[in-house]
Amino acid sequence: MLTTTLAPPRMRLPQPVLSFEQAHALGDQYGTPLLVVSRSRVAEVYRTMRDHLPGVELFYAAKANPNYHILKTLCEQGSSVDVCSYGELLAAKEAGFRPEQMLHTHPCKTDSNLIDCYREGVRWFVYDNGYELDKIARLTPDVNLLLRLAATSASSMINLSAKFGAATDDAIDLLLEARRRGLNVRGFSFHVGSQCTNPEDFGTFLSRVRRLWDEALQLGFEMEVLDIGGGFPAPYRSDQIMSLADYCDSVSAALKHSFGDLPVRLIAEPGRGLCAESVTLITRVLGKSVRGGIPWYIIDDGIYGSFSGKVFDHTDFPILAENPFDLPTTGCVLAGPTCDSSDVVSRDQLLPELKIGDILLVPTMGAYTNASACPFNGLPVANVIAID
Repeated sequence: MLTTTLAPPRMRLPQPVLSFEQAHALGDQYGTPLLVVSRSRVAEVYRTMRDHLPGVELFYAAKANPNYHILKTLCEQGSSVDVCSYGELLAAKEAGFRPEQMLHTHPCKTDSNLIDCYREGVRWFVYDNGYELDKIARLTPDVNLLLRLAATSASSMINLSAKFGAATDDAIDLLLEARRRGLNVRGFSFHVGSQCTNPEDFGTFLSRVRRLWDEALQLGFEMEVLDIGGGFPAPYRSDQIMSLADYCDSVSAALKHSFGDLPVRLIAEPGRGLCAESVTLITRVLGKSVRGGIPWYIIDDGIYGSFSGKVFDHTDFPILAENPFDLPTTGCVLAGPTCDSSDVVSRDQLLPELKIGDILLVPTMGAYTNASACPFNGLPVANVIAID
């Protein structure tokens, strides 16, 4: 009897988009802190996701990073875009996206957000409650709607159904509420959670969505679109992350198993998964001390700046130092430049002894970093440039 074993999944490691030699040159030219976007890495990741999610339209979640270079590159590659506000719409429009390439996914919009995006030509929106239906019926009754469902987040860093998404038990009632208001619901959307490390979470929830889909069809709803959201992970310091190709293959198999027999328009909203690996931070040591026998290094970026993802997104960024002579490393503290004592980037990374003025590289800095940074203490946020 022959037995077969599945090969272990390939793993992804955080890799900078430039060398230390390039970092020194760019740091000298533009100053630090400096976020460097690799357009070729953006395009490479997009193509991998597109090729391994056949039949799935990719709508880049602009909230992850609305940087012009990222948006422009994705637009040129053929991506569509997921926006949650008029500001994100304008950023996407500047980069070349047309309104018909946009999906508005915020389930709870201000009147002005809804009206301004509608006037620009956006016609696909999301809801998850009856009060939102009242707003839409009053202001934009001729749009197409997706009902967002609350999904489990067993393997995700952040549960994105803690705030949005209708309970599956309420889904049919919310479809009927839309019908009573004369609104046009065309499908479901969901989000398994941010930084979902196990793609099997998609398959688990898709089986539940299929049962709701069939029930909606029986009730006469013209179900057309299934939006599986985002959650595609990026390689940080501590997580073990499957290769993007293997991860997407797993999601694709789950889609075929649950919906492969239906003519469904499939959509995904990758944010972090598309942009995180395409950006590397160049930061510089601006001060040092020894406190309680432990080296402390003050760098020119911190949690109020590009490391904001450490606070809001619970990410643990890898930090790389030049060490051409393989000098011994030791535990140290890396702290940001503000006067806030909580502005600490890392307490446990092993680095060689650093000098004031030394350059550090931080890969996987493309998602939820500069997008949520602020100029606290009067310190500017990092400049952003693009290469290749």
